[in-house]
Amino acid sequence: MKKLLKNSLFWGMLSVLIIPQIAQAQSPPSLGTLPSFTGIDNAPKAYSPPEYNPKNSQQFNVYRLDVGDGISVIVPDFPDFGFASLINSEGNVQVPLIGTINVVGLTTLEVENKIKLELKRRYLKEEPKVSVSLLGNRPTQLTILGEVIRPGFYVVAPNAPLTAVIGIVGGSTPRADLRSVIVRRPLVDGTILEETVDLYTPLIKGESLPNFRLQGGDTIIVSKLELGQEGGYDRRLIARTNLAQPTITVRVLFPVDPSGSTIRNLVLPNGSTAIDVAASLPTVDALRYKVEDISILRFDPAKRGIIVQSLNPVAGINGDLSQNIPLEDQDVIVVSRTLLGQVLAAFNTITQPLSEILRFYLFFNQFNNNNNNNNRNFF
Repeated sequence: MKKLLKNSLFWGMLSVLIIPQIAQAQSPPSLGTLPSFTGIDNAPKAYSPPEYNPKNSQQFNVYRLDVGDGISVIVPDFPDFGFASLINSEGNVQVPLIGTINVVGLTTLEVENKIKLELKRRYLKEEPKVSVSLLGNRPTQLTILGEVIRPGFYVVAPNAPLTAVIGIVGGSTPRADLRSVIVRRPLVDGTILEETVDLYTPLIKGESLPNFRLQGGDTIIVSKLELGQEGGYDRRLIARTNLAQPTITVRVLFPVDPSGSTIRNLVLPNGSTAIDVAASLPTVDALRYKVEDISILRFDPAKRGIIVQSLNPVAGINGDLSQNIPLEDQDVIVVSRTLLGQVLAAFNTITQPLSEILRFYLFFNQFNNNNNNNNRNFF
């Protein structure tokens, strides 16, 4: 028997054996006013994301010079006017015989025309041929906002693709809508360019991504998946891609003899479900408790409270996706109907709202300590 317990195949069989006990469980205690979250793809299929139109996005594919870029200028018929220079902190370059000119916000073609005009105006009868090329790109400084794990200010390599930038910031949150990634770019004259990029449709259709070039000063906003716009959006698929955070941490609260409880933290691949959690528990823990029911408790920042969903894993195994929903980072899984009732009763005694995720963590830490000490004083 000891050898079998160490065998991973035996544990897989054991998890199948203990899960059917859930089907015999009674309904959990009344949740009162606590809301519940639902399964996948149950929203109206009425959302049509904006399409990426290359004709309207030409300005985003034009590289505009700024401080830190290097340029090379060649005047074939008049070599003395040629030079290579970095754009200084004031946005200027020093042109031989002409002096200082400002090139911030210009394209290389616009710099060519500017130098042509100056040479003709000062020294030549006709405009000469001028060739301007980019010697080196400046670092790309970006602002990342919205539904990403670590929003903030970032410096990325030149020409980094949009998908790589989302990975650098830890990936998108479970509430992200990758059909609507907004990029805003300020121009020197105060104009703000804005483009909406759909990263989701190319992913599910196996198409190439839009030819989109980020530049320093861009702001990237990953939109939130709003109610009524979830139709056709496969969160399960996104959770398992490199566009989402790679791992999540969940807590499992389960009873132990004689009348206490314990919490175990698990780090799982993003996209894992409650059934995956059952299979991830160490064998010794699986043998320690009797499974009666499984419920997921999730903190909702908008509601400043706990959302509860009770599951039937047997139905999930049989293909009911609503009973096998993907978990989110920092979800709490409560095993046993009795323990869930105790959690909800304790939650109802709290007078202060759970205004932040930290208080959600502290609630379960305190609940576990008090439950083991038979003490019901919270916070």
